[in-house]
Amino acid sequence: MTYRSNFNNPLVLWTAFGGRGTLLPPKPVLQWQKKYYNDFGYSRHQSENRISVHNNGQAQICVYHARTPYMSYFNHSTKRWTVVGVSWWSHGVPEILWAGDGVFLAKITGFGNIIASFNGITWHNAGYCLNAQSEMITGAYDMNRNSGIVGWWFARSPLYYSFDSLTERTEWTLVGADGFSVPVFNSLTAHKDRFVGVVDNRREIATASSASPGTWNKTIEEDDQSIRYALIRSVHNKLFGRRYWSVGFNSHQIQLCVLNDNATEVTETNLSFVGSLDDNRAPNPENIIWMEQWGRYLLFSENRIYLSADGLEWESWEQTGFTTAADHAFRGAIYVPGNGFYITVNGGYVYFASY
Repeated sequence: MTYRSNFNNPLVLWTAFGGRGTLLPPKPVLQWQKKYYNDFGYSRHQSENRISVHNNGQAQICVYHARTPYMSYFNHSTKRWTVVGVSWWSHGVPEILWAGDGVFLAKITGFGNIIASFNGITWHNAGYCLNAQSEMITGAYDMNRNSGIVGWWFARSPLYYSFDSLTERTEWTLVGADGFSVPVFNSLTAHKDRFVGVVDNRREIATASSASPGTWNKTIEEDDQSIRYALIRSVHNKLFGRRYWSVGFNSHQIQLCVLNDNATEVTETNLSFVGSLDDNRAPNPENIIWMEQWGRYLLFSENRIYLSADGLEWESWEQTGFTTAADHAFRGAIYVPGNGFYITVNGGYVYFASY
């Protein structure tokens, strides 16, 4: 991946962090440590150890992926992760579909209900998807229009939407009476009054106004170059995505990109990687956050942190001990103000660095 050695001189570091008088050491290295389910207040349930962290911009939670009636949230008064009772999760394993715009959307695995929260403490049955089939896998929410969508993994009934209150159990609307009116999406996000999604064939991108989420248009069509897309995500007014194409057996050219607000144009950043899609060194939009006090985007990857002012040009520095096993990967990064950075790892732990 792209790395420029001159990034580690003091002048460049002072500029990169906003030039606000905070001068970092010539080679800044955060102290990373692994945290497990018990560090967030959970007790072990059977053999399950998976946890994940999520930030909706107002509240932060750590989800233990087991059938236990609890949720852990970060208490900003006590500066501690605190477990509260949430009866919904006694019915099944919680999975977060969307975290952003002051909203969490979640599902109970195996059910068609949408469970919502604003603070990570109180959770509401926000609605249900009548006659939906298979598995709910993704979602997005636009707080400006009180507009929410959830996508399903199936050839029929792939998308439902609602403008109703997230505190009331109401029926969400199927897009199209036959369930074929929109494609299946494997990734969705909300961005500047519209929803944007990567189509399941990974070769197309489609959008809809959040004011009319029943009408979708493909903005990037399949081409003859076998270019594919994945992991679309809006972060601080930038629309990030990953695109890739095959360059050999089980090897791909993987590029971090920025899309324009209408998702009609794609601009490549200076971050790329050649190798497996599962390699933790490949740039992943899930691992991008915005640091307000620095005025910079951050991206986390294997043994390295990247910084960018515009999302296009990135500089980096090495992080010793910030590594995973070969079959583990970073799956989402958050920052808890006044506490530190947390990065979900699919190996059953979270990386943490105090800041």
